[in-house]
Amino acid sequence: MTVNALVVFYSRHGETERLALAAGVGAVQARANIRLRRLKDLADPATIASDPVWTENLERMLPDYIAPREIDADWADVILTASCPASPTEMEEYLKSLKPNATTVQIRDDPPDRIASARAQGRQAVESARN
Repeated sequence: MTVNALVVFYSRHGETERLALAAGVGAVQARANIRLRRLKDLADPATIASDPVWTENLERMLPDYIAPREIDADWADVILTASCPASPTEMEEYLKSLKPNATTVQIRDDPPDRIASARAQGRQAVESARN
């Protein structure tokens, strides 16, 4: 059975983006179809502009990712989520918008090898959804 995995993340400085990408790779390794989506910023433009690293990463990420849509959640068998601890509001708002029966898995930021851990979590989520 093919599993559809939606990877939804919120990242300001790129660290959480890397975890989401690794989780997506793990999902692909488990033979899932994936969609990768970045949540929109809720902060006002002045706040974003006051942080040069955030501004630089946002300019880089905007052309690469679209925001998740309702149709993405409907398509997905499992939704993998990752967000930076400093800004939980974006993810909280997204999770509230999902249907109650949506299967979500929060990607944990597990040191020491954060990327390998995220990749393994993506693989495990797909294997669980398949069963």
